[in-house]
Amino acid sequence: MSDPALISVILPVYNGERYLAEAIDSVLAQSGWKLELITIDDGSTDKSADILAAYAARDPRVKVLTQANAGVTVARNIGITRSEGAYISFLDQDDRWAPDALSMHVQALNADPELGYTLAHQVCFLEPGADEPDWFKLQHLDEPMAGYLPGALCARRSVFDKVGLFDERFAISSDADWFAKARDAEIAMKLLSAVTLQRRIHDVNQSRHAEVIQKELFQLLAESIRRKREQP
Repeated sequence: MSDPALISVILPVYNGERYLAEAIDSVLAQSGWKLELITIDDGSTDKSADILAAYAARDPRVKVLTQANAGVTVARNIGITRSEGAYISFLDQDDRWAPDALSMHVQALNADPELGYTLAHQVCFLEPGADEPDWFKLQHLDEPMAGYLPGALCARRSVFDKVGLFDERFAISSDADWFAKARDAEIAMKLLSAVTLQRRIHDVNQSRHAEVIQKELFQLLAESIRRKREQP
């Protein structure tokens, strides 16, 4: 039974000590809402576990789960299944939220009971000293763009009951697959004009794995086409 007043924030962690504290601080700084922050240590070998333990010791909203390294998709799913909130949001370990991120999402969802989830805009910024990666060349730094990724998402728990968890066959693109399934299921959504996600571009972004991403996107697109053909 979920708590109708609670927002669950899922934060997977793998060797994230460099930016982890900044990400956690941006979640705990959200005001006006009851929240739980579920962190999942995905087999980190750096000081991530120590950072998580320190936050959990001083803030009861922070919960720490651990697993052998299985990837971000599995970690997100574990976070969802262990969460208790009526709303579910996500943040990556190297990104951060604007101070009013949750307010923007939850206010929009509360204003329209027909909405299943909201997406907001993101702004990408380049980590000082890092080179802009090739895969990012067609996008724009420091300019708002629609955030079709978990860090800009807030969904009712009931949406995951209908759409399902993230598909663990996709190591990187499970979020794109989930959005495709939600669209195919005609889940009502709203794109917010607000910028809630500040996405850090740096030298170890998962999105650099272009070949894997291309293969996964081709597969999930084929499956989306198949689902549409099978609809009555």
